[in-house]
Amino acid sequence: MARWNELDRYEGPWIDVFVLMWEAYIAGTIPVGAVITDASGRVVARGRNRILDAPAAGELGGSRLAHAEMNALLSLSSAETYEDWTLYSSLEPCHLCLAAAVGVRVGGVLYAAPDPYAGAAEKLPPTRDHLAHPVAVEGPLPGPGGLLPELLHVAHFLWRRPDGDVVRFYREHRPEIVEAASRLPRPDEGGTLPAVYAVAAAACR
Repeated sequence: MARWNELDRYEGPWIDVFVLMWEAYIAGTIPVGAVITDASGRVVARGRNRILDAPAAGELGGSRLAHAEMNALLSLSSAETYEDWTLYSSLEPCHLCLAAAVGVRVGGVLYAAPDPYAGAAEKLPPTRDHLAHPVAVEGPLPGPGGLLPELLHVAHFLWRRPDGDVVRFYREHRPEIVEAASRLPRPDEGGTLPAVYAVAAAACR
């Protein structure tokens, strides 16, 4: 896969996350990608959103549970715990995915872009289980890498559900994101991830 200079500022796992996010977008499902790294930083699991897509080997599909983070976490065995492993996601995880990270015993979650509509960072009420098995959550990324997934997320809903709740929320609270997202190509228009990144970079200037 060709690299592009602007994304070289982000370390290896983020490239994988963004590529999976783009694959989900092109497939017509919600554009979120996720990977898990072990204690050495090696990517050991990958997943992308498949809510509106068919299942793949070892991944959920065609279900509202088929989030990217869930699909990455599915490969981790219940015989182990993973306190020194990290879940990377292109978009701020929701309550479902943060709770799943706690349940699987992953120690850290990093996300690239905020999700003011459904993101649950610092919004998950702690149970005794959460307190006993804490997950450190960090994000978003600075610069275009922290905007790109949010733009692609909104672009998906602009063409799939332009009158839906997500677009209405963004039109009211973050109209500048809607304007930038409207410049992104539809999945069937032959766009590329570097070209979409360039839109995010221009929006950050």
